[in-house]
Amino acid sequence: MTMVDAILHNLRPWAEQVIVISLAAALLPALIRLRHPRTQLAYSHLMLAVCLVLPFLQPWKHANILIVENNHTTKEAADSTADSSTSDQPSAVPARPLGQAPVPVPPLRQRIPTERFWLGILAVGTLARFSWLLAGLWKIRGYRIGATPLYPVPETVGAAAALTHADAMFCVSADVSGPVMLGLFCPVVLLPESFHGLDEEAQCGIATHELLHVRRNDWLVTLLEELAGTLLWFSPGIWWLLAQTRLAREQLVDAEAVRLTSARESYIQALLTIARSRQTLDLAAAPLFLRRRHLTQRMHFLLKDTPVSRPRLVSSYAVAAAAMGAAGWLSFSTFPLVGSPQFQRIASPSETKQPVFNVSAAAEQPSPQLFPRATAAVHADQTGRTGSGSVPPDAQEPVMVSIQAASTPAERAAALSLLEHARQNSDMHLASTPPFRIDATFQASGEVNYAGPGTLSETWLSGARWRWTASLAGYSQVRIGNGQTGFDEQPVTSVPLRVHMLRDALFWPVRFPPGTRIRTAIAHWNGKSLNCVLVNGEAGPGSAARSWSEQEYCLDNASGLLDVLSPAPGTYFSYHYGRSDFHGRFVPDQITASVDGLEVLGAQIAVSDANSEDVPSPQTAAYTRGTTLAAGPRFVISAPNNFADGSIQMVIVHAALSPAGAVLEEEVSTSSDRRLDQAALDSVRQYAFPPALTQREVFVSVGFFPAR
Repeated sequence: MTMVDAILHNLRPWAEQVIVISLAAALLPALIRLRHPRTQLAYSHLMLAVCLVLPFLQPWKHANILIVENNHTTKEAADSTADSSTSDQPSAVPARPLGQAPVPVPPLRQRIPTERFWLGILAVGTLARFSWLLAGLWKIRGYRIGATPLYPVPETVGAAAALTHADAMFCVSADVSGPVMLGLFCPVVLLPESFHGLDEEAQCGIATHELLHVRRNDWLVTLLEELAGTLLWFSPGIWWLLAQTRLAREQLVDAEAVRLTSARESYIQALLTIARSRQTLDLAAAPLFLRRRHLTQRMHFLLKDTPVSRPRLVSSYAVAAAAMGAAGWLSFSTFPLVGSPQFQRIASPSETKQPVFNVSAAAEQPSPQLFPRATAAVHADQTGRTGSGSVPPDAQEPVMVSIQAASTPAERAAALSLLEHARQNSDMHLASTPPFRIDATFQASGEVNYAGPGTLSETWLSGARWRWTASLAGYSQVRIGNGQTGFDEQPVTSVPLRVHMLRDALFWPVRFPPGTRIRTAIAHWNGKSLNCVLVNGEAGPGSAARSWSEQEYCLDNASGLLDVLSPAPGTYFSYHYGRSDFHGRFVPDQITASVDGLEVLGAQIAVSDANSEDVPSPQTAAYTRGTTLAAGPRFVISAPNNFADGSIQMVIVHAALSPAGAVLEEEVSTSSDRRLDQAALDSVRQYAFPPALTQREVFVSVGFFPAR
């Protein structure tokens, strides 16, 4: 994902974080009744800076993508064709049984991506706010040009310069109703015409006030504040903070001016005198001496002048720090920022220093010698390690023997060698693979939105040039890759779950994270002897049966090819090989998938050589970025069980999630109590899944506990 894509994807959550934090920051001083201009000014500046650098103050969420490497190639275990974009969920359409007419699905609506919509809103608001700021500065420039230098300079102004150790050019302007200080290197103070009617003490107080602004470089500070307000214009809390900042600055300078001149009464009288003069619309980004909305607070502060003790300040800001920490945690967890995927790399077992198992030799050995500890046959309920309940026995589950952990280096090396052999055979996206074209025709069914006959085709010339197409019911997609970026011919809001399943099963069936827990078993399935490897990234001892979170790979003991893949209990893929090899790789000519005991996908596959004319170069101006496909993490949800007789029941749900975390499609993978299926589906639909940069295929364990 490029930097631009990351910014687009996180604009909305960043804006929501700014709104929450700035509102909390603006409310806190009033809630804790703190009236101390110096610390309030520093506090407001700190909160403005925090809102600007929020992306650097929090951990970002990242999608995990596995990369398996050998001496020649690197391969991603997810569809890395393009950066993700949030898409709307298609309308739910009832699925038909296998073999019936396809279900008509309305065409997917084309909408402006959410990220670009937010970018447009923020850009328009920022441009308008910046234009308003420039208009104010241009108006002040006009005031400066039309002003008349104050000459001769009164002694009161000279006295103010001596008190403040600052200097500026004083001018009189008929356009301003209150004193204005502007400029950084050649500061100018514009005085209203009413300045001549003030007594000497009042004139000295006003000049001292403006020269204090000069000494503090408040012109530059105020411009920076206005720029921050321009970028964060969308938050009402920012507007409130800026108002508090201006008031605190004026109160601080007022107090310092009174201290230097020792003329409180005449200074307050000067405020009242100028307040009675003509007021004009203030467009200036300058620290005005007088603002009507701040006059009352400033006068009350000068009249009251109650000092705040140090213990009170420390305790107040300790409370404020705790409150802001809670507000930050709430905003970060509720509106998380999502960064680029994190790639986990694992070396091929042949490159490790562990003993390497020879796959070809293993094929000649009987099964018990391969996994000597997996010999005792058992028939038991499968218990999830999360404690969320019991998964019922499945007639399609090939592992009906005890499952043993691969605890010794030799056992782990043997299991990893089997997996690597299967991965190398199924992975067509290697640098050494000649250009190929794979065509699949399939029939999809089940309780999903898209069902019926479909097609899937991919032409791969290299990692920098490829093309794949898919169609199913009312969905169709054409994606062309140019380097690491993929472009869709027409915008597609989401990819059907069955298409996602078939792509994963065909191109990336074998995935195992580094440091994974490995268990092995022997299975006899359809007249063949299979060596089964179960992988799970979770640590801890396993039971004699399969855990719900384990992925299961069963390989033919004779050929070493993948025969059965089960990403979760209840969901199984079966591979059939009938042709000769394609340049050293055995591509299946048929893949079937079953979910919850019913066949939901049957694909016929053909592979052939391809040439460069098969993949046109995309015209990026006419194409759009598509949603990346990836395998997501496992989720566990708890729910009350009103039907059970005191036991914990489990329903595993297979679902597709949009990048925003919305459920696109879902179905029951397996269930221990059919009465709980609909409740499990409802729980998954209502669950707040975290956002990511990809469309994810996930499995969710819904554990039903006895209601109290």
